[in-house]
Amino acid sequence: MSRFKNAAGFQRPAAAVAALLAAGTLVAACGNSGSSSASGSKVITVWDQEQSAKNIADGYQSVVKQFEQAHPGVTVKVQTFPFAQYRDKMLVAMKGGTGPDVMTLDEVWTPEFAAAGLITPLDDRVQASKQIHPADFFSGAWKSTQYQGKTWAVPLNFDVWEEMYYNADMFRAAGLDPNKPPTTWSEWNAAAAKLTKSPNQFGISLIGSKDESSSVMTDSLLFSNGGQILSGSDKVDFDSPENVAAYQEYQTLLKSAPQGTSGTAESDAVNQFTAGKAAMILDGSWQQDTMKTSAKFDWRIALPPAPDGKKFVGALGGWNLAVNAKSDNADLAYQFIEMLSQPKNETAVNSLIPALKSAGEQFVQANRKQPDVILSALNSGLPRPASPVYPQLSEVQQSTLQAIIGGKDPQSALKDGAQQMNQVIANNK
Repeated sequence: MSRFKNAAGFQRPAAAVAALLAAGTLVAACGNSGSSSASGSKVITVWDQEQSAKNIADGYQSVVKQFEQAHPGVTVKVQTFPFAQYRDKMLVAMKGGTGPDVMTLDEVWTPEFAAAGLITPLDDRVQASKQIHPADFFSGAWKSTQYQGKTWAVPLNFDVWEEMYYNADMFRAAGLDPNKPPTTWSEWNAAAAKLTKSPNQFGISLIGSKDESSSVMTDSLLFSNGGQILSGSDKVDFDSPENVAAYQEYQTLLKSAPQGTSGTAESDAVNQFTAGKAAMILDGSWQQDTMKTSAKFDWRIALPPAPDGKKFVGALGGWNLAVNAKSDNADLAYQFIEMLSQPKNETAVNSLIPALKSAGEQFVQANRKQPDVILSALNSGLPRPASPVYPQLSEVQQSTLQAIIGGKDPQSALKDGAQQMNQVIANNK
């Protein structure tokens, strides 16, 4: 089945748009936010990007029916878009004043939309809500809604980069105990070297292509070593000693990876693993669906190794629910978010892990192998930098990794990258 990638690097099976747009209330809604129907009843519009690992249209239909029954005279119209089109359509509509009342935003878009005044802060509504309580959500997911001391959204779903997938059969053949995968960087490097039998077998396949997946994957190395990209929203820490050491670790692992890492995307790494060419990869829990059908060997997962004496910290991605700053029906829009944030409803409209702890834990236990490992990774996770210029900063990070893969000294590469990031921030003040 063909696949597409979202900004967080997560991949979901692609399906036809028509399969997601059910009859009845799930209709196209491109009119002005806060519009009214011909009979004078209020209309709220909801936009989401396609999640097609399952048919979420049925889930939305159920929530819409509940909401309309609880709010006589209100009509809810939902529209979903292919991910590749979603962000551009959203920005055009929002800046033109014709955006939806409620929208899902990639967590790394949330600061951008907040800084541009396109969405409204929700602090007062959250404080007064009987349904939404920050403590009920995974902490990392809730942190992704924060920018400059305010709450701009409510988490819908999330996941973490990443777990370490490993081929237990290859471990046995190499004399390694598959019940004791590496837990430290030094053990990791030794295992990867021992598992490498070039040109047919390699210890690890690393994502290195110039896209968001390489940023979020390497973030986990930085975070695990105590590093960060930014301090606050505009102080660049990219060239810190902690980050230099993390990229040096990546460069060490490259010695045990196949040639061509600069072009290795997430799907390429997965294919190398399932084909038995790579003994280990770093990827998220969503790839278990692929492993169950394509990996014809004893595959397992573990928390990725961390620097000696430290613990693994993952990098989060996911989607948040926000309210249009120009909505004439902001209260109703937030009430719809409240209804979506009930555990049963959040599960119904999701193909990623629900952001509510109760729903998310149940989802992982029911759908994932080694759920305890995944939940541990989820609870470790931190969001990517909360910056309105994050996409540009990530492009710098991707180019820096390309230079390091090409042989550039990490300290020099990160120094150059930090200067470029500072320039991006300065140009956007």
